[in-house]
Parts: sequence; structure tokens; C-alpha cells
Amino acid sequence: MKMTATKVAQHLDISVPTLNSWYKWYMNDEFDKPKDVPTLPKYEQNGVRATRYWDSKDLPLLEEFKRWVPKGRGGLMGAYNARYWGDRGKRALKNKKMKDGLQKS
Repeated sequence: MKMTATKVAQHLDISVPTLNSWYKWYMNDEFDKPKDVPTLPKYEQNGVRATRYWDSKDLPLLEEFKRWVPKGRGGLMGAYNARYWGDRGKRALKNKKMKDGLQKS
């Protein structure tokens, strides 16, 4: 059975923006991924702004990713998500001595 992002998010008890963030972070090569990161399943989409569909058999993979993902702004996706917090995010990145979401060496 095919499920939309809204139905997937409801099943996982997350928001659609959270689901979107997971995929944007996962697909972004700027960020190093840990070796133990679970695979996010592919979805079907017929056009850039078209509805995305996941197969219901992929829900266990999404549930595994949800259990795995570190929580909070200090978590693995914190630097990525801070980009979208406006001025507050810019301050958070600056305070952590980060630039463009990547930690300085």
C-alpha cells in the first residue's frame, strides 16, 4: 500500500517537516554520516513538487531510523537543522564555532 508523507509521519508520530529534514540531511553530502546510520527507503515522486509516496513495507526502515536518530540541537542533525532557525540558528552555529553547518577543525 502506498502512503503519503502525511500518513507516514502520522504512523511514526513525527511531523512532515521532521521527515523532510531526515531526508535532506541523509541526502546531503556535506555532512559525514556515521557508519551505523540506518538506510532511509526511497520514495516515489513524479515531479519536483509532486506528492511523495512510500510503500507501507518500508515503515520498519523508517521506524529504525527514528529510533536511531540522535535527539536535540546537539545531536547529529543539530548543525543541519540550525540553518533553518533564522537568527537564533545563526547564533547557535556561531557559538559552537561552526560555519555553514560544518564544524571547524
